[in-house]
Amino acid sequence: MTAGFLGIDVGLSGARAVVISAHGKVLTQAKLASATATMPLTRLAGLVDRTVRLALKGRPRISISAIAVGAFGPAPILLDRRGHVLAQIQLFEESGEQSAEKSADDDLEFRLRRFRRQSPLLYRKACCICDVTGYLVAGLTGQLTMDRATAADFKRLSLPARIALPKIVSGDDHAGFLTAVAARRLGLPAGIPVAAGTYDSTADLVAAGFGKGREAVIIVGSTMVLGALTAAPLRDRHLRSTPHLGPGWFSGGWTNCAGASLALADTVLAQSIRSDSAAVPLVWPYFAGERAPVWAPHATGMIAGLRSDTTAAALRHGFVQGVALSAADIADRLAEKTGRIARWTVTGGGSRDDALMRELADALGARLNVVTGAADHLGPAILAARSAGVNLRLPICRRYRPRRGAHRAYGERLKVYRQVFEAIRPLLAGIGKVTKSRSPSS
Repeated sequence: MTAGFLGIDVGLSGARAVVISAHGKVLTQAKLASATATMPLTRLAGLVDRTVRLALKGRPRISISAIAVGAFGPAPILLDRRGHVLAQIQLFEESGEQSAEKSADDDLEFRLRRFRRQSPLLYRKACCICDVTGYLVAGLTGQLTMDRATAADFKRLSLPARIALPKIVSGDDHAGFLTAVAARRLGLPAGIPVAAGTYDSTADLVAAGFGKGREAVIIVGSTMVLGALTAAPLRDRHLRSTPHLGPGWFSGGWTNCAGASLALADTVLAQSIRSDSAAVPLVWPYFAGERAPVWAPHATGMIAGLRSDTTAAALRHGFVQGVALSAADIADRLAEKTGRIARWTVTGGGSRDDALMRELADALGARLNVVTGAADHLGPAILAARSAGVNLRLPICRRYRPRRGAHRAYGERLKVYRQVFEAIRPLLAGIGKVTKSRSPSS
């Protein structure tokens, strides 16, 4: 038998199950694609079960030593006194006309306040709150926990005293053991240790080796996370600091843009990726609202600089540059606190996009080092190994260097990028209202 560590990654584009060896080799993996952000929780749990069974199918000689889950967030789940789900507050929701309120500081607080206003009876019944990872881990172990990084988000909420957080532990602590019922669903023996788990992005930090020697990390998935190690939390309204699985703080920003923005571009532009000499428009990739650094849940995407000769290829290039500009917007503000960062470690499925990596290097004016297996979503599996006392450090497989001229050009674009959005911010509610989809009869 070969001992392995099972990681379950639930991202916005689907669920993945990966089993790695004690040396970091991928033994088996599977993915089931699905739009998970709005999926009912029971269906989401079923998707996870099917993904794990698919990964383990025909692999009888793999013995699972530990399990860990990393899921998207922050997406609060309200529970009643018996632990039954009352409501799930979706990660992305249309802001509607209420977006005019002063809620741009924190989209999580904004979503919770709106739910409280729209569903007061359900809110009054709530006795506990958890996240998607906690819900899935509880389904495996019967124990409800929350890791410290997630708890840092939830502690910022204005919750009444009657709504409690679960037991708070480190993400690599054991939440419990695989129950007999869950074991039958997954096709595994009962009693396997299950880690408390964490956000998928926090697990990806573990996979990137975040900490000493790799103190600045970019996670490029459907969304993007960018930050650096700091000794204390930053006091900057544009940025956030959160605990991670190690000393110090992960300080930077979480965006709603990255792979999801490029997927939209490929859908709209029929994957026209050939290069040409047409002028590249400015694209603000706030297609699902935006978190750092603008904190505007009611924002929508914008395109400026369209001309009669703009080509599909140039417009898609603008989408790529829009993601890179969002990264530069966070990194530039972060540099005011930490000093300029000359080297970033990169992980996440979006790292396979060579064009995006080159644009990111140019926009940041820094070297990018992509870790081995970056696109394989190894974070939860490495977290599972860590929970069993096995610490893995993935090597670097690809490197990118910035081009000086391109970096200077990005500096000019970034100035306009910021100025235009700040000018448009007072109009966001009106833009959302007049562009909201309507029925044919309206």
